[in-house]
Amino acid sequence: MTAFVNTAALMRLMRFLMKKFIFDLQGVLGIKEKLEGQARVDFGMARARLTAEEEKKEALIARRKSYEEELKSSMDGVLNIVEMNRLKNAVDVMNERIRLQETEIRKAQRQMESARVKLNKVVQERKTIEKLREKKLEEYKPLAKVEEQVEQNYNMIDNVINNLPQDPEEKKE
Repeated sequence: MTAFVNTAALMRLMRFLMKKFIFDLQGVLGIKEKLEGQARVDFGMARARLTAEEEKKEALIARRKSYEEELKSSMDGVLNIVEMNRLKNAVDVMNERIRLQETEIRKAQRQMESARVKLNKVVQERKTIEKLREKKLEEYKPLAKVEEQVEQNYNMIDNVINNLPQDPEEKKE
């Protein structure tokens, strides 16, 4: 009967020692995942801003082309110097606005590049921590198998001890 108690105590000890895999840096990994999500949002916003700035430039170019066509057609008929000067000034203003818009586009490109670099850095950090987690998990798996085999061996011993024929002297008591 004492062998059974010792085996049971050993089983409790083994179950206590066998715990599920716990990654110490799981909290850090969670933070990195949130930072990556935020960096993706920032990159998307920067890309959207760049697209909007490029669309503004295209609209300015179309408007300039419209003024240039009006100027060209005004030269074909009766010459109206005042109208021609107005259209020439409008083309010049559009050229200046296009130049300013190109400056805005370059700013948006720099912001998008900065967001891309930040995103790549955060992704790399997250991947590094995930690789460390995978490595720790691979180290844990063999230990878990050994612990499982030890538990199976103790179960087998426990079954053998519990199924032993009882001593005739113990029956008398």
